[in-house]
Amino acid sequence: MKQKIITDLKEYRRSLATEATAPNVKSVFEFEDLQALYDEEVKRNPKAYENLPVILEKAEELYVREKQKDGFKGDMGQSWRSWSGQNFEKLMVHILSKLIDEAGLPLELIQGSILKNIQTDETLSRVKRNVVIDYGLQGFHMPETDIVVYDPSNASVKAIISCNATIRERMIKSIFWKFKLRSCPITRHIKEFFITLDEDGTLVSDGPNPLKAFALNNLDVAYVLCEDLVEQH
Repeated sequence: MKQKIITDLKEYRRSLATEATAPNVKSVFEFEDLQALYDEEVKRNPKAYENLPVILEKAEELYVREKQKDGFKGDMGQSWRSWSGQNFEKLMVHILSKLIDEAGLPLELIQGSILKNIQTDETLSRVKRNVVIDYGLQGFHMPETDIVVYDPSNASVKAIISCNATIRERMIKSIFWKFKLRSCPITRHIKEFFITLDEDGTLVSDGPNPLKAFALNNLDVAYVLCEDLVEQH
């Protein structure tokens, strides 16, 4: 039976034994609420990441309700897609960090957008140096990626991860950066992973599919967050 979707943010926060929103303060659905919603699901299902579409459906209900309370008059669908796209990456960092800790792996994660602007931290500066692509006279440039996986003991980069609700929007860029990483002896060992909800059905579709074939044969791993088995290469 499908679980009842909580449609009131204060009700949801009370269910987690947290404080209700203070009086005279806008009740806004924030990333911390999405994270807590996921963590609550993990208590019932250790592989809650496979049920992420349902969790995001619950989050959307909460998000829409709070935006309506605030008198939002714009395109609600566009507003949700923008918000969820920005926070999907942060949620994946949260999920993967927990999985890495549980596996006892000596690895850490950092968002690509944060690493790109690092200047003073010695370890992270070395991590950035170990993943940049040399374009000669055009300088050094970091791959466009959402998450960088690295070993803090020696700043070596193990993998870069792209996260997106659909594969069509980012797949070509991810494969391009995979080829660029392969072209240099210093970066050719770095794995390129793609994590997606596959909302457009590119990877879960049956039969011949050029985009699916392109992804599965050029990325190291393309992972769909769903309970159904997807063909693996």
